[in-house]
Amino acid sequence: MEGVDNDGYIDSLEAENKQLRGKNTQQAVDLSLSSASQKNENLIQYQIENTELLDKLEHFYRGEYIGALENGEIGWVAPEDIEQIPMNKFGVSSMMEIVSKYIDKNTTLSYYSENRIYEIMADLGDELILFVLCNYEKMGMNDKVRKTKFRLLIVTTLHMIESTYRKAISGKTIEEINQSRIISQSDTLGRTPYGMPQKQKFSLLNPSTWH
Repeated sequence: MEGVDNDGYIDSLEAENKQLRGKNTQQAVDLSLSSASQKNENLIQYQIENTELLDKLEHFYRGEYIGALENGEIGWVAPEDIEQIPMNKFGVSSMMEIVSKYIDKNTTLSYYSENRIYEIMADLGDELILFVLCNYEKMGMNDKVRKTKFRLLIVTTLHMIESTYRKAISGKTIEEINQSRIISQSDTLGRTPYGMPQKQKFSLLNPSTWH
């Protein structure tokens, strides 16, 4: 067409297309990095989260077990036989008050030697036994069946607490978290647009660059 600068028009389209491709690439990279960061945070949260352990202990103290609910789904079921319930509400709340001090993220993120963990568990075991023996009637453990569950109650509680402490042997959990952060940061730097391989320059006059 007369009076129209075709070369200038094509250059303008190429510049606009390049700008749009750059924005799309940056958005894709930002989305990818955001997703990777979220996955890393979820992993860290999973490593220090102890809610599941506390939940299992509380159901154990209530005598509840995994079974079929009335609606057909699987969940925690309360026993029909009252003798299957190890302790009353006072007993459950008293035990949960104690164990929640040990099954805690601060424990998981601490630094303990294996010998120190043995010492803590031995002291705690003695104190738990003494506590239950002094309060078993008030905790509702005053019949023959419930008394037979005394040893199982103490051992199960100690094993659950020990599993939390073992996450902190030589600072294992905090070391793993720091390592995962270093890897995530390295991955972030390596996936920036500046680190991406250069593609062939787009040109409207060259069909091989139209992708």
